[in-house]
Amino acid sequence: MTSTSRNFYFAGWAHHVSVYPVPAGDDDFRADIAPFRAAKGTLKFSLGKPLPYDLIERTAELLAAERRGR
Repeated sequence: MTSTSRNFYFAGWAHHVSVYPVPAGDDDFRADIAPFRAAKGTLKFSLGKPLPYDLIERTAELLAAERRGR
């Protein structure tokens, strides 16, 4: 079954990039995202530091899995 709903959003701002929503994940994932939590359901990455692409990818994969019901 194919869904046309959007699952993952990002926004560029003057000093940071935001990614949302944030999946629940396990304890390890929650520990990894803790420094980037800006608000409930949002991760905030400073443009002054290298973007953690691997963490952003993990976030998208976990969110997709949640949406598929895994």
